[in-house]
Amino acid sequence: MNWRLRLEEAVRDARSRTGVPGVAAGLSIGGEQVFAADGERVLGGGAAVSPETPFRIASISKPFTATLVARSLELDDELRALLSHTAGLRSESAEPLPESCRGLWSYSNAGYWTAGVRAADACGASFSDAMGMRVLVPLGLAATGYDEPPGAASGHVPVGESGHRAVLGDVYPVERRPSGGLWSTVADLLRFGEHHLGLGGVLHEPHAEALGARYALGWWVRDLGGRTALDHEGSVAGYQSLLLLVPEEHVVLAVLTNSWRGSGLIRRVVEPLELAPRAIAPEPVEASIAGTYALDGVGATIEVHGDALQVTEAETDPVTGARIERRYPARSLSGTVFGAAGGLLQSHRLDFPRTDVARVGWVTLPRIAP
Repeated sequence: MNWRLRLEEAVRDARSRTGVPGVAAGLSIGGEQVFAADGERVLGGGAAVSPETPFRIASISKPFTATLVARSLELDDELRALLSHTAGLRSESAEPLPESCRGLWSYSNAGYWTAGVRAADACGASFSDAMGMRVLVPLGLAATGYDEPPGAASGHVPVGESGHRAVLGDVYPVERRPSGGLWSTVADLLRFGEHHLGLGGVLHEPHAEALGARYALGWWVRDLGGRTALDHEGSVAGYQSLLLLVPEEHVVLAVLTNSWRGSGLIRRVVEPLELAPRAIAPEPVEASIAGTYALDGVGATIEVHGDALQVTEAETDPVTGARIERRYPARSLSGTVFGAAGGLLQSHRLDFPRTDVARVGWVTLPRIAP
């Protein structure tokens, strides 16, 4: 099979159907790498995206941080809880979750900030320097780092139903770097993923269940129809991305986009490459889950319409300050897990782990009074 042509076709078709300004993708199968790219670094700017174009990788930085912590410290119970989002912290602060949400898996950038500080202290260096010394340099990831490189793609935020506006400048706070500050290329992400193919061990061991999958230390652990995959997505400042590994098949896929609508493109790449979970028959929907759920500026209103949900979701990007609102249908995948567009990506899923509690955008939210 000609994997280069297959990847190029998937990328080209996905971009034409979504209107995302630019995309780069890389696929490694048994160590053989192929690449594809399409579109522009900046909408209307003329400079083409190539496989060497750097993008913000957002929360794909988390498996890098987990790797640094594992190389710098003994992984005690506290660190494992921080890196697996089971420490009971809110997404953007070290404050505890509300009482109704405690004991549940809940995505926490703040947990990664604390783990990053501990790793940096153990190395006697700044977090960025520790990452370079312990991870980036040893793995030969010369195109990965925290400072914006020349020739990087610009992020784009939504305008209207299908338009885009370039983010003309963003400043990623230094203290947030452990949770999502890296720039990288698809080639470097393939190299990092190939390292993890042979790693195994504690970083890949699941610690909690959520959204129809399990979470390890910096990685989702997912079932792709009998095959186990490790993956993580990223979304910040007008970029969305995916790094996916299938260890038993020696496969790594990296997809980088410069759009907040990039996950729609990514879904259309993983599906023809047969790197998505199988479709699941929907189950009946309980009307009682309808309502509004919110915490710390993240909110979702859930309406029940027959066998489907209508979700209105809103959040504020922590880097640009842009308020992003989405409205989409979601259908049952299994039990209390629902998915938009088939729930093929973890970012397209939500669930209801307790009465009066929803997980939307990976964050655990309590129901609020009407």
